[in-house]
Amino acid sequence: MTYVIIMALSFFIAVVVVPMVGRRARAAGIFDRIGERKIHTGQIPRLGGVGIAGGFFVAALVVFAVMPIRNDALDVDLRLWVALIAAGGYWILGLVDDFRPLKARLKFIVQFALAIAVVAAGSYFRVIEFPIKPYSVDLGWVGPALTVFWIVGITNAFNLIDGMDGFAGGMALIGAVVWTLLFFKEGQYLPALVAVAMAGSVFGFLFYNFPPASIFMGDSGSLLLGYLLAVLPLLGSQGSMTDAGLIPAITICFIPILDTFAAILRRWKQGVSFFTPDRYHVHHKLLNLGFSTRQILAIIYSLCAALGATVLASVYLNPRVSFILMMIGWAVCGAIFIALHYLKENKVRFFDSER
Repeated sequence: MTYVIIMALSFFIAVVVVPMVGRRARAAGIFDRIGERKIHTGQIPRLGGVGIAGGFFVAALVVFAVMPIRNDALDVDLRLWVALIAAGGYWILGLVDDFRPLKARLKFIVQFALAIAVVAAGSYFRVIEFPIKPYSVDLGWVGPALTVFWIVGITNAFNLIDGMDGFAGGMALIGAVVWTLLFFKEGQYLPALVAVAMAGSVFGFLFYNFPPASIFMGDSGSLLLGYLLAVLPLLGSQGSMTDAGLIPAITICFIPILDTFAAILRRWKQGVSFFTPDRYHVHHKLLNLGFSTRQILAIIYSLCAALGATVLASVYLNPRVSFILMMIGWAVCGAIFIALHYLKENKVRFFDSER
């Protein structure tokens, strides 16, 4: 029942706040910037992240207030509080950027500082688990450094891929649901409730962002959701499967990771800055093939759900089988990205469709 209450609370707040913010943004003339990476042409308000944050933070604070505090769970509680405060920092950073674009260097400095705070509180990858020898690799001092780059990297990968109605929000919802189920099955109820709060707020936002979108999440939403997807696998109790879940974490975020690596390689070959926008992201390539916006969402949602299913299989199947399934998921998605690249280069179009 607690999960239902938290889900309903975060969903209700987002559903109420998002249109209110949208109306205020329209009245103030705060619209999403039209650029090379964007596919919309109209004036769409971009402060949906305020509604997402409202739903998530209120529900998360309720969780922290009502959950019993165990004497042996002090470290976990500290890690969760720091993670939540850092989430607020990422949201504020994105919100400021929505009103007044910040320099990339400044944004990275703030993001690294927040990520370091999360790691310093004790939330970082300690080992990498394998179902084959050597079974477990102790990361040692590499773990904290790797985790800092993981948090900053996934946050920005998610921000980078947010360029189409319902795209980033849908992926965030699927990821939150997967972590909820995984934490619940592992008996990690507090982080499971945090994931539920995230899922409810994103679901409420999608009511207005699903195509045709009436509002976008903006950087305040994409940075917050990207950060949460990066930090959720770090919130399990010490020594649990979810505490060592780097491979499952990569699997759940595999689409944004692939798209970001493709963008880095593409811009490196072109000799331009990584921050140079273009229309070569995965959703652009699918649009160029003639798929409609909703068809693209169906494709991407299906891929994300399939990847999430391989992660959830780890609690029901032999670890080796689950690992093989995740690797197959990586290979399939990689093959799709390669195929889309060559189809784009050869200007192939399957059919004409309304976007």
